[in-house]
Amino acid sequence: MIRRNSTLASGGELTLGQEALWLIQNLEPDCAAYNVTAALSLDFPVDVAVLESAVRATVSGHRLLDSVFRSDAVGRIRRHGGAAARADTLLEVHELDLGPEELRQHALELTRRPFRLDREPPVRVALLRPRGGPDVLIAVAHHIVADNVSQLLICREVLSRYAALAAGAEHAAPDDGTVFEEFARQQRAYLESPRADRARQYWQRELDGVARHTALPADLPRPAVYRSEGAETDLALPPDLVAGLGEAVAARNVTPFAFLVSVFEVLLYRFGGQTDFLLGYPVTQRRGEDGREAIGYFVNTLPLRARLDPDDSFDAVLRGTAAGLWRGLMHRDYPFALLPRIVDLPRDPGRPGLVPVLFVLNEPAEADPIAAALEPGRYVEHAGLRVAEYYLPQQHGQFELTLQVTRRAATVQAKLKYNTSLFTEHTARQLAADYLALLRSAVAGTLPAALRDLRGLPEDRRRPPIPGSESGTMKSTSSGTARAERIARIRDVAVAVFSVAPEAVEAADSFEADLGVDSLLAVEYTVELEKAFDVALHVNEIPELMAGLDRAYEVIAGKAGW
Repeated sequence: MIRRNSTLASGGELTLGQEALWLIQNLEPDCAAYNVTAALSLDFPVDVAVLESAVRATVSGHRLLDSVFRSDAVGRIRRHGGAAARADTLLEVHELDLGPEELRQHALELTRRPFRLDREPPVRVALLRPRGGPDVLIAVAHHIVADNVSQLLICREVLSRYAALAAGAEHAAPDDGTVFEEFARQQRAYLESPRADRARQYWQRELDGVARHTALPADLPRPAVYRSEGAETDLALPPDLVAGLGEAVAARNVTPFAFLVSVFEVLLYRFGGQTDFLLGYPVTQRRGEDGREAIGYFVNTLPLRARLDPDDSFDAVLRGTAAGLWRGLMHRDYPFALLPRIVDLPRDPGRPGLVPVLFVLNEPAEADPIAAALEPGRYVEHAGLRVAEYYLPQQHGQFELTLQVTRRAATVQAKLKYNTSLFTEHTARQLAADYLALLRSAVAGTLPAALRDLRGLPEDRRRPPIPGSESGTMKSTSSGTARAERIARIRDVAVAVFSVAPEAVEAADSFEADLGVDSLLAVEYTVELEKAFDVALHVNEIPELMAGLDRAYEVIAGKAGW
């Protein structure tokens, strides 16, 4: 699928990871899942003209940001400079008369505009100016030129240039893109080396026998073609749990990463029932002082093979995970884009790829003032400018599930990102709660002696997959009479529910006819009931739908006083 450039072109080469991202974006042009965002609330009066100059200088002064990406007639992908010169403006200014929630929604819409990598710079900057302030600076870049560290560096560079321009001072950028170009050159050399061949052999052995995809019991029928869409839910780790985590990892002589990802493996085992599955984790490829200050896509994803035995204890899982992580890190430079070629796993366009689940651990550098601003509610100063984080969700739908943990000296924040074409918010919240419960038990050492005894600790919330959800198809198995009775009951519930919203009665009237040709509507309707009334129906099969709707009707009727 990915064709390597056959002829070297100075400054125009992409890494394999960039080529994979370019391919994904071209296969799904309206996808915004690979937009990487950083946003800051500005606690100082902004000179828009100076800010525009600072943004233009930041983009035009960096070889990677000042690029478009195109393929030629034979499929070679090239990076072409001069994108800033072709742009009318690199700073969008939005004068707004919006409240806080409307402002945040407007900001989110800006971050979710897809990039046209072949004709526009891969970075956008916007200044939102709500009536009464404060102003909000938003920097959005495509992942092909920026990882999460890079987004902070872009913001820092814009602010540094702004301060220098406002003061009439000179500014020397710490990075102009040459570091990434050297990184790309080194990767090409690595791929021709014996070290890469040894890494390929290692991953081939490690992934040998993986013949089925990691299967998670989705709430909704799996689309025939994977859709990169999603949302997130928070996991609140209280201070006592954070303190206990530090003690637990010290007692076992493992890293926090190994401990947290092991609990995640146990959750996935408990949720999906598989004992041999893959999840992924990103690793940085930044090296040295220059690498820490460079803007670019310095990330590789590594697969972690979880092999769990129902008779295993958590400590056994932890030991196996820690060993697997260390082995993988020894071969961290082998591009993830090449791994599907060495795995005997059938291609499935309805899945995100080799690994459907990702675990991310972020540990921002406390010495970086912009990174320090990511702590909620904290203002910091950089180049004489006072800023704070303006949180915006991002990078949803790349994977079916992503557990992202951000760890600082005294706090741990976590978010569970989930694909909304597969999972409901209800299930995501349950998974988040279960992870926290499992983590607390693992920290306290109170998990059962064997994984098989986890069911019921905490409450077993696994939901069997809806029949047909893996193939995206479903057939009704009921007789004509039973089906008519079921449709009539669904109609009764629909009318009762919609009675609180008279304008929706028309939708209820058409429900019977629609259900007659598409039994999946019953499942979708049930999901909507869950969302609207916060009730768990636990409908596992179409023939059992009536019982679930009966329970829902009782709950709804009780709440509404019918």
